Amino acid sequence: MKYLIVKNYPIEGPGVLKEILRGEIKEIMAEDLHDEDFDALIIMGGPMGVYEKDKFPFLQKEIEIIRSSFEKGKRILGICLGSQLLSASLGGEVIKGQFGSEIGIKKVKFIGDLSYLGDANVFQWHGDTFSLPENAELLAYSEKYFQAFRLGKALGLQFHLEVNSSIVKDWLKEYGGDENLITDVSKNEIKLRELLEKIINYWLKL
Repeated sequence: MKYLIVKNYPIEGPGVLKEILRGEIKEIMAEDLHDEDFDALIIMGGPMGVYEKDKFPFLQKEIEIIRSSFEKGKRILGICLGSQLLSASLGGEVIKGQFGSEIGIKKVKFIGDLSYLGDANVFQWHGDTFSLPENAELLAYSEKYFQAFRLGKALGLQFHLEVNSSIVKDWLKEYGGDENLITDVSKNEIKLRELLEKIINYWLKL
């Protein structure tokens, strides 16, 4: 399988995800998107908002490639900003979260197809949130926001499972924040990876 991984910001790449995927992987910055050949599309995170398309025109390019891929029945995975782009592309709405940001190791509750995962810790770093597109199935939520949804072969994850302590350290250098996040992620790295593997296996069976 050919995977196209689209990055919105240089330091927000696939991380541990690349170690899990089996197949041909191509990484590309969103602004460099043209006519790409792929079987599965993965959209990563970034510090910008979906509603900032005027400032970041490549966001519209991503929405177009998501819609085109969905119409063709291709697998799509959106992580953080990627999940918000997925929602917006399929008819949902993205806004600033009215209950404030979620940053750090936080618990989410999995339901529906993913109910067997129960309650689990994930890594969060976001301030925006999405609504569910029509006919989408909610798969996880936190005490503040929707956290995961599926529509056809498209899967959106608001949280980050692809990170490790090294990645979070780079994010803190770029964005600032609480240095304790590095230790918190380090303590949870194994479980984050295990959860990512389970969710990727689910996605690849859609």
